[in-house]
Amino acid sequence: MTASPKGGRTARRTWVWRAVLVCWCLFMWSRSLKAGDASLGDSAFVVGLVRPLFEAVGVTDADLMQFVVRKLAHFTEYLVMGLVCRQAFPAGPGRRGRRAAYAARALTVVLVPSADECIQLFVPGRSGMVRDVLIDMAGAACGLVLSGWTSRLRSRRARRS
Repeated sequence: MTASPKGGRTARRTWVWRAVLVCWCLFMWSRSLKAGDASLGDSAFVVGLVRPLFEAVGVTDADLMQFVVRKLAHFTEYLVMGLVCRQAFPAGPGRRGRRAAYAARALTVVLVPSADECIQLFVPGRSGMVRDVLIDMAGAACGLVLSGWTSRLRSRRARRS
């Protein structure tokens, strides 16, 4: 019994997205392997770029700017992961397929940020924080929801056409 061309294409597409997910996770973990001073330097660079925006809304405290930039970086990295995760684990047919996809996504959303913060426990000048895991999970969840919404919108538009 041979798979249909569409089924083969879908399976290849899924594996490509899974490879993208692995690469994205490795990228995020590589950022966590940076020593504390280097990581602060990266954040300071970004704060320098967005300082006028902070000042435009009345924020002048450099420590607060640094904090916001660092936490938004966490959220944004994981938002991207959530977008990719939904593509990497598409819902299969039937209830069992949906449950398997949801389970894979949930495990990814919990385990990847937890591992990320654990990595930081072994890096000089860094620390793993439960708060950051929660921020990461929130970013990933937002990415999953955003991806779901856009997918539904595309489906509705395709049905109308």
